[in-house]
This record gives sequence, structure tokens and C-alpha cells, in this order.
Amino acid sequence: MPITPHPTRGVTACTRCNARIRWATCVSGPDKGRRIPLNALPSPAGNLAARTNEHGGLVVRTLDPEFPEPEAARLEWRAVAHWHSCTGGPQTAAQQPVRARPARRRPTVQPPLWGQQPGRGAR
Repeated sequence: MPITPHPTRGVTACTRCNARIRWATCVSGPDKGRRIPLNALPSPAGNLAARTNEHGGLVVRTLDPEFPEPEAARLEWRAVAHWHSCTGGPQTAAQQPVRARPARRRPTVQPPLWGQQPGRGAR
């Protein structure tokens, strides 16, 4: 019996190609601890095993020779990293989101410390 994730929970859209993706945290391999975009639907050709952890977050591990198949006892399903199937191409500087407001400018003069007179240095 294949295990499938919830069809809409945790699904968002890719900013480049508008495809449905899920974000997961990698728990093995060189990307351990990093967030990885996954295609929203399971794929039999996937090289990753994804599951929901005890906190409700999605975690993913790479399928390796020691554990070559998703484990049914852990309710894992095969997944594909979205960057292997994204059709949007690389994001250029012109396509990057525009900041809502410019960066805050810091004052050039340090305010006086507590108890000092404004305009005079500490002696």
C-alpha cells in the first residue's frame, strides 16, 4: 500500500515556475539541516524518502545502500527534489523581489552615554 502525503497541507508555489512544492528539512547526507524544496506529489523515481516528524514538520533523507527503500513503518514516501524538475530557470537580479522600503540608515554620531552631556566626550 503506497503512502501518500496530504494533498494540500504544507503545499506552496515555486517562485520561478509556479509548480506545487513542499519544503522539507534534510536529516542525512551533506545537506543535513538545510531546507530542500520537494515536488508536492510522490514519485516512484524519487531518490529521497520524506515523512512527517513528531512535531508535524516534513523531513527528508537520501536513500542509500543501507536503506534503499522508504520504510513503511515510518510512513515514508518517495520524493524528488524540486530543483531537478523546475522549469523556471535561474532567477536574475531583475526578477528578485523588490524590498518594500530602503534599508534603515544608522546615525553617524553615537548618542551620549547615560549621564553624559550631549556634545561632550567622556573624560
